[in-house]
Amino acid sequence: MKRTKTLPSNLRRPLVITRANSGNNNTNNNNNNSASTTPGAGEDTVSLYTYRLHVGTTQTIELTLHNPPQSPSRGSNQRTKDDHSSLTSHGSSSPSLHSSGAEGSSPILSPSIGRRIVAPDGEEVGERGPGDGREAGQDELLEIPSDDENETTPALTLDVATDPTMDRSLSASHDLRPGEFVMRTLFAEFTVMAERKIECVMLEPLERSLSKSLQRGEDPTFDQLLLAFGCVAEHCLPSLLHTLFAWYDRQGVEWGATDSRYRHDPSKGKGGEAGWSVERETVQERRDLAVEFIFCLVLIEVLRQLAVHPGHDDLVKHIEDVAFKHFKYREGVQNNPNGENINTISDLYAEVVGVLAQSRFQSVRRRFMAELKELRAREQSTVTTQTIMSLLMGMKFFRVKMVPIEEFEASFQFMQECAQYFLEVRDKDIKHALAGLFVEILVPVAAAVKNEVNVPCLKYFVEMLYSTTQDMATKNKHRLAIFPLVTCLLCVSQKAFFLTNWHYFLAMCLQHLKNRDPKMSRVALESLYRLLWVYMIRIKCESNSATHSRLASIVNSLFPKGSKAVVPRDTPLNIFVKIIQFIAQERLDFAMREIVFDLLSVGRQIKIILTPERMSIGLRAFLVVADSLQQKEGDPPMPRTVGVLPSGNTLRVKKTFLNKMLTEDMARNIGISAYYPLVRKSFNDILKALDSQFGRPLMMTNTQNVNKEPDEMITGERKPKIDLFRTCVAAVPRLIPDGMSGRDLVDLLARLTVHMDEELRHLAFQSLQNLVLDFPEWRHDVLFGECW
Repeated sequence: MKRTKTLPSNLRRPLVITRANSGNNNTNNNNNNSASTTPGAGEDTVSLYTYRLHVGTTQTIELTLHNPPQSPSRGSNQRTKDDHSSLTSHGSSSPSLHSSGAEGSSPILSPSIGRRIVAPDGEEVGERGPGDGREAGQDELLEIPSDDENETTPALTLDVATDPTMDRSLSASHDLRPGEFVMRTLFAEFTVMAERKIECVMLEPLERSLSKSLQRGEDPTFDQLLLAFGCVAEHCLPSLLHTLFAWYDRQGVEWGATDSRYRHDPSKGKGGEAGWSVERETVQERRDLAVEFIFCLVLIEVLRQLAVHPGHDDLVKHIEDVAFKHFKYREGVQNNPNGENINTISDLYAEVVGVLAQSRFQSVRRRFMAELKELRAREQSTVTTQTIMSLLMGMKFFRVKMVPIEEFEASFQFMQECAQYFLEVRDKDIKHALAGLFVEILVPVAAAVKNEVNVPCLKYFVEMLYSTTQDMATKNKHRLAIFPLVTCLLCVSQKAFFLTNWHYFLAMCLQHLKNRDPKMSRVALESLYRLLWVYMIRIKCESNSATHSRLASIVNSLFPKGSKAVVPRDTPLNIFVKIIQFIAQERLDFAMREIVFDLLSVGRQIKIILTPERMSIGLRAFLVVADSLQQKEGDPPMPRTVGVLPSGNTLRVKKTFLNKMLTEDMARNIGISAYYPLVRKSFNDILKALDSQFGRPLMMTNTQNVNKEPDEMITGERKPKIDLFRTCVAAVPRLIPDGMSGRDLVDLLARLTVHMDEELRHLAFQSLQNLVLDFPEWRHDVLFGECW
């Protein structure tokens, strides 16, 4: 007989398969894996149901339950012991989580949960081995307890077969609801994948960073598994955390076990047996660090659902205990071959604390202040100072919640406590660490703050620190660390406070753009463009004359008249592009005529490229401004500091630029028709000059370039000019040069497909492809040019 269940139509997809029916119950139970596709006498049918688990917006995990017929003695409402289940993953971006076989295939379960197992009474029984009472064919039990009566998924028991040849379908527990089965299967898959990743990491060279192997984005399948954990955590977070803690404890991680060895000269004792012992300990520590990395990745994903699970203070405290243990200073870590990875793990736990604070801020705050109070009570020493600095960095991923207002006020009351410590402490290193912590927390606030600048707790925080930090910024020993803090305080201040104080600090920034220390000049530039964003975007400038005066001083400092370079040198050009974009948002005519025209040498004859960086900035700025106007994006966002978190999660949204040709009609519609023709003429001159200097002479078909490496040819002064060439080629077909026929442009691009520079070749191919795909009127010229 066919058994069916009533489910919502969007979750139910019944299919019917057949299974051979034997003459007795025992045969039935033993052979329920066999299936027949031809119905006949004595056959029963099996209903197959698919439950969908949505992960994000693009991934769907489907749980398929095969319900075989039951013997009459078991009743019609009870499931048989040998129900089969399979879990498949559907999505465009990653492969399936599980292997799929014939109909009725079972999920791939872990042959072992970890290296250690625990006896029923909680006593550790050591490593698995022959003759220890846990031979092949026995099961390990992993308890998934539940302490929440309202939790969707109750307590689970995960039976994992230790015999790889055993029928894995028998590993599934009995009488499982769909949610239980999903949870159990996901965690079993996690143990398999985690163990595989750990083994791979141990085989890699010690100098290879763990981030390159374990960070989000390196393994799409594992990323999908983490997303699935985040999804099910909404319903069963406490059980999931208990299970995760059990897995972590079972790995036997010993944090800081090798520190004593590296407190002294690490070169001593490297020979013979001692050297082998050191290497073995280093590899073992690398394994422990890999476990910590994976543990943090899961915590970061699932703790985002903690807000919908009130209470559970014991779990929160346990997470805090583990995390804050990793913020203690480890002496000698700089001599440890795993030193970089140790710091990465500390940053990962800082990210965990940041996620935890989003839903349990008061608990994290109390723990942090208690740890700080204890350290402040100790006798001053280098170790105490370093431990305080490590503790402060453990809070660097804490983010102020802008709403509700009570959360915002609570966050800045905590910031006031830290500010008071900043004013009281005399140790320079601790002051600088606190300044760095304030900057990490305040930059996201400055990007989002609006009317919140009028909240008394924020006003008091700014007034509390500003005068002191401004004085410190004038001193050489503090300048590098304090400049960003003064910038952030101005950025989160009220309009009147900003306009009263920013001009003095602006003058300091412009002065240090030419600082001989490249770090200081870079800090001054970053301070400048954040201040400019607030001035142009949030405050919307001052009067016309005052605004023109301020902007002229800034532009003349960055792009000195008569100079071939920009100030400061050796700086990413996108910072200058953003500065021009900020100015154009409110003063478009000034940005085009006073900055872009000058950078592109509009109105001047271009025979030789003398200012490649300035031209590249001007061209990119024009395209960015035109793109923003055409897409009606509104105000550009404030520049952020960190783009990628230690876990690999990214904070930046990749910008997609238009690739359609910018026509005169469109230029008129978006308000740049007065500048568009002049830019096109200058673009034409630049392309022709680049082609004559660095296009034709560097073709691979040129006999003079035979047996020469591209790296040898594209060095020194040629490099910025090749970068400009890349920018110009990438601009086609968005911008078509005025003064060059279509056939000439296609001929230029076709020749660049055999250029010595690989990136330039790729860009030329892409431009030709875009012309063929998007512009029918160009197809004949492109095809003719390519064939010719």
